[in-house]
Amino acid sequence: MKFKLILNPKPIKSKSWKAKSPRESMPVCTLILPDKLYKNYLKNWSGSRPGARCLKDLLELYGPDLQFQEKLNPDSALMMYQKKEEGKHKDWSRLNFRPDLEDWNLLGNYARKHGVSKCYLFTFLLSRYFSDSPSSEVSKKKKVA
Repeated sequence: MKFKLILNPKPIKSKSWKAKSPRESMPVCTLILPDKLYKNYLKNWSGSRPGARCLKDLLELYGPDLQFQEKLNPDSALMMYQKKEEGKHKDWSRLNFRPDLEDWNLLGNYARKHGVSKCYLFTFLLSRYFSDSPSSEVSKKKKVA
């Protein structure tokens, strides 16, 4: 029995439907926020990559506190997620953005440490940001950005 090698003179072109992005950037991540926080977020962060900048700012402000703070979820056997408050009608908005890889990993590490989801922790940090009066250093930083 003889085998014959068949060569195809035309190369096969394969199409990829995946979005092309640099290796350093993450795919689009989605966080779910209550409408009130989402509107405040839109007022404070605008321009190019507002979600990534917001996450970076929140981690710079509250990251050291998260390292030494007591756990947000004392029952760390179960992961705590966001939930609608009973008796109150809350609308939710999706925040889609491409975070920096190190910030997204840091948010995930803090979330695992505290026994909560990334959405929960981001919402917690954002609500803390708007409830606290920001320092002058942060205000200057926001004006520059």
